Amino acid sequence: MIESLVAFSLVSLCIAIYIPFIVGMLKKVDAEKTAVEMHRIQYEQIQKIEQHQAIDPTWKTGGKIFTINQLTNSSRKGVRINYENEEIFIEVRSFQTSSP
Repeated sequence: MIESLVAFSLVSLCIAIYIPFIVGMLKKVDAEKTAVEMHRIQYEQIQKIEQHQAIDPTWKTGGKIFTINQLTNSSRKGVRINYENEEIFIEVRSFQTSSP
């Protein structure tokens, strides 16, 4: 009887320690996944600007909606991607390519 109580206590203790660790890791993975998705959207929108196409005002993927704002200056162009309280921004000065 005592052996089964000790075994149950040990298993319960391991689970109590393991669950918060897994939840923390899942939150970190989701944050990294969102960051990667934001950078992918940013890259695709910059490619559209380079090809003189209109950018998308919003982007829906994986149940998340990202807001996209195009920034234009006299000599620079850029894209700002927003999702909840996160934001990334890129500014491009030139789309010129060099050939050897």
